[in-house]
Amino acid sequence: PFVVAWLLQAACLGAAARPPAYGSRPPGRRERTPPFAAAALWAAELVPRACDVCEKQGDKIACDVDQCEWRKVPATWRYAWNNLRLAVERAEERHRGPLGAEVHEQLATLHGFIDQLGDDLGLWFSNWMRASTAVREMVDFLKPWLAPEAYVPGPPLLVPAGNHGLHFPTRGRSVQVPVDGDPGARVTLSNGIDMPLLGLGVADLAADSGEAYQSVRWALELGYRHIDTAHIYRNEHEVGRALRDSGVPRDQVFVVTKLSDQDEYLEGARPRFMQQLEALGVDYVDVYMLHSPGRGPESRKAAWRDLEALYEEGFIRALGVSSFSIAQLEELFDFARVKPVYLQNKFSPYDPGSDHEARNQHSVMEWALAHGLTVVGYSIIKPAKTSYYLEPLQDPHVSEIASHIGRSPSQVLHRWALQLGLAVIPRSSRREGIAENARLFDFSLEEADMRLLNGLASLSAGTPGRRCPAWAEDVYSLGALPEAM
Repeated sequence: PFVVAWLLQAACLGAAARPPAYGSRPPGRRERTPPFAAAALWAAELVPRACDVCEKQGDKIACDVDQCEWRKVPATWRYAWNNLRLAVERAEERHRGPLGAEVHEQLATLHGFIDQLGDDLGLWFSNWMRASTAVREMVDFLKPWLAPEAYVPGPPLLVPAGNHGLHFPTRGRSVQVPVDGDPGARVTLSNGIDMPLLGLGVADLAADSGEAYQSVRWALELGYRHIDTAHIYRNEHEVGRALRDSGVPRDQVFVVTKLSDQDEYLEGARPRFMQQLEALGVDYVDVYMLHSPGRGPESRKAAWRDLEALYEEGFIRALGVSSFSIAQLEELFDFARVKPVYLQNKFSPYDPGSDHEARNQHSVMEWALAHGLTVVGYSIIKPAKTSYYLEPLQDPHVSEIASHIGRSPSQVLHRWALQLGLAVIPRSSRREGIAENARLFDFSLEEADMRLLNGLASLSAGTPGRRCPAWAEDVYSLGALPEAM
């Protein structure tokens, strides 16, 4: 048997059984039929079969490391199996019945096994090869039953549509974001500075080919008034040239850049900052931030003192940080004379706020809201580099909502982030892509769809016996699924 001992992580709550919200629609709810079957098959196929033959041999891992990125395996299989169980349990009764009790028991047993492995790679190395055959065989057995032409869903999911349910960031509902079509909609930072909610991110846009320059020019022509760059992107000079050539007055464009080199945290940020001002061709920047937490508390404090001095001298209008955890933010707030008002973190429907956010005890979004930080999400449509094989743009749950409202998956995900209270900085080197990303302010997502998108974090992190994130709603009633006996 593939039995391992695994304590419930403090980041998750034991899931008490509750009646699933499926059936005839009462007032104040919307009917939705989530694509559990399609999502289960999609996610299961993303995990390379090379991962099935990895095992731990003494102190070494024996597998094809070029074909299997092990850190992405646990959460991807968890997502696949949660969707698979929901597809089976929420199928139309006559469609579900022929599977028989044995299949249901095996599904629950394998689900419990995946839950026991948690995120501990050592447990996966030691146990997965013995279980992978049974898992793959179960998926292959159910493929014809799950196929679009065969699968029959049961009663729709009844999703609350009213002013309650979301624990973060506004303790009740998504925030009000303009729908007048103006891409220049703004939010006021806690120090009184106005910042456009939509910006163009220029990470990985090449300077020597003219890609960065042209992308910024297109963005400004299309109404963007917020550009996000960094020293490490090596394109600040081209960003500055595009700003000047655009003819848009400097005071109408919100310019953000970053201190990227961790060696310069201790060596002194001022020389680098002055070089960045020169490259951008500006007298000040609107936000300057630490691009990472650096190498430790001492380096963070030294760099922050330099940023505070530059702020007090008028070279910077607002200070920020990027990729900080709650613990690192708390440390910074303890010593900072000038508090940050801006937090830029990786944000996705699977981990809304940081890497492994769905498994964390507390929400960084909620912490930021309580401490006056405006959160800017980057790489919203990109998968986490180390956590998942899942690609948000291809996720059937996202595609279903996009198809329903006649928008692209990218627009849906960025609008979702905006309605959660974030600003967004999508990146594109194509005029069409930049224009598509600007069209986030002429539609809105219903509260029901917001809740379904929020629930993807639970599908990636939770299991029937464990509600993760502990701070989020179990919108899909995952906790009501039968556990293994």
